[in-house]
Amino acid sequence: MKVSVCMITYNHENFIEQALESVLKQETDFPVEIVIGEDFSKDRTREICHDYATKYPGVIKLIATEHNVGMQKNFFRTYKECDGKYIAFIEGDDYWTDPLKLQKQINFLESNTDFSACLHNVLIKSFRNGVEKEWIMHEKLPKDTFDTEDVLGPWFIPSPSFVFVNYPDFEIPDWFFNCTYGDLPIMLLLSLRGKFKYLPEVMGVYRLHDKGFTTKHMGYDKIIVMTYIYQSFNIHTNYKFSERIRESVIYEITRHIPKDIFDKDLQESKKNTIIERGFQKVKRLIQNDKI
Repeated sequence: MKVSVCMITYNHENFIEQALESVLKQETDFPVEIVIGEDFSKDRTREICHDYATKYPGVIKLIATEHNVGMQKNFFRTYKECDGKYIAFIEGDDYWTDPLKLQKQINFLESNTDFSACLHNVLIKSFRNGVEKEWIMHEKLPKDTFDTEDVLGPWFIPSPSFVFVNYPDFEIPDWFFNCTYGDLPIMLLLSLRGKFKYLPEVMGVYRLHDKGFTTKHMGYDKIIVMTYIYQSFNIHTNYKFSERIRESVIYEITRHIPKDIFDKDLQESKKNTIIERGFQKVKRLIQNDKI
């Protein structure tokens, strides 16, 4: 199998058909499989996925559970079932818009073996609190090749754009299983294996909506989640990226902490004290397996 499409889904009955159809419409000169991780949805998502798996045997593999296991476990079990030389991410509420998307990305990766992944631009469709908006995620990026230091910065890689090499010796560290998000740790680990290529074409849609997973992790929760990922990766790399990670945590704090608690004009010395205490606490928790 050349490409495995890793699709996790939960309560996506309004979106899942569009996601699946956008993958099935891909025009490629190589075989593609779709591996769906359906996490015991409360709506018709599983029924829809089952119908598609029945209609496309040998193309769609449905991985289902008899109880809800949560996003991270669902992600990992789905990822482990992907046998392709390359893996593409897409969640059940996103979709692709260019039928040549996979072909373009795989062509690049096949011809540039020093790259571990390829991403592209997307249209963001937001429907939150009854307000609908859409915009192109990147009007222009300063470059088209990225490394670990870049991935540690502000978010710029939408998951439905990401295609990467499925290295046979790629190992998932234990700390991964305590992370809330699965895609970012995978991206960080892959960045240690090779560069990332960015294609400026808009070839997919990334949705933001009230029922989306990201709406559940905001404010303090978001800071804790991101600090844990960054500091775990910091330990994993023997503190090679400590300064960059410190900058990233400061960015998360100033972006997500309530403004009435954390004044943007807070003295730098106090800000550093808060960061240092947080770093040391997370470090102790990780080393003692308390998270």
